[in-house]
Amino acid sequence: MQKFIMLLLVGLIGATAAEAKKQSKGGDPIVVSPADLDSEIMSYVEANVLATMYHELAHALIDGLSLPIFSREEDAADTFVVVITDQFFDAGQAEQLTWASADQYARDAAEAEKKGRELAVWDTHSLDLQRYYNLICLYYGGDVDLRDDFAEENGLPNDRAESCEEERELAEASWGAVLDDIKRTQAGPDWIILDENVDTLGNSYVLAAQSVIRAEVARLNKRFAPDFEITIAIENCNEENAFYSPGEGKITMCNELSRSYVLD
Repeated sequence: MQKFIMLLLVGLIGATAAEAKKQSKGGDPIVVSPADLDSEIMSYVEANVLATMYHELAHALIDGLSLPIFSREEDAADTFVVVITDQFFDAGQAEQLTWASADQYARDAAEAEKKGRELAVWDTHSLDLQRYYNLICLYYGGDVDLRDDFAEENGLPNDRAESCEEERELAEASWGAVLDDIKRTQAGPDWIILDENVDTLGNSYVLAAQSVIRAEVARLNKRFAPDFEITIAIENCNEENAFYSPGEGKITMCNELSRSYVLD
């Protein structure tokens, strides 16, 4: 099954960006829907921008709340993405967002294999295909009866599927409890400050991605209120990246990364 998926995705990468994205299962955009942009491409960009921002937000919460982590922090941050996605969106939207972000991991893995890149087994992140299967598993584990087709369509092996419900329960017990503890209970100042660079690299989807980040920051400020402040900066970085800087309490969302979800 894994070999089949890899061969399929290598074929997809050979297509143009628009053709590849239109083969995805993405529906209409959820947070931002520019009328002049391809809705399926925008849906894909939006999903991956959100997943990336949530991942970096997890690092900020771990730092700001001094949360104990008993495994790799990067894996814990990936787990957070699934938990908050299910809290913030309805079932159909959560599936759409999960599919697109998992698909990006699979595309990255296929591209690396196609180019003969050495697997970064030393990296702090899990391998792309491991992140793919972990994401599918955790999402499936949230409702194994209703999400069985999703797991099967995305190639989740039965041996792994057997543990997904338990894995998701553990994720909810940890990250769900954290989110409950920081829920906003009264009006107060924003805990996320947005620092925007208005440059868009001449790309309409980057402009739209900035709107997605802006809208999600507003929702996070309305929903939660931990006792610390962070900054989310939208910047040109000269690299496709997003990262959290603990010493500064700052998440950097690079415009180049948003653009890569269109051009990859």
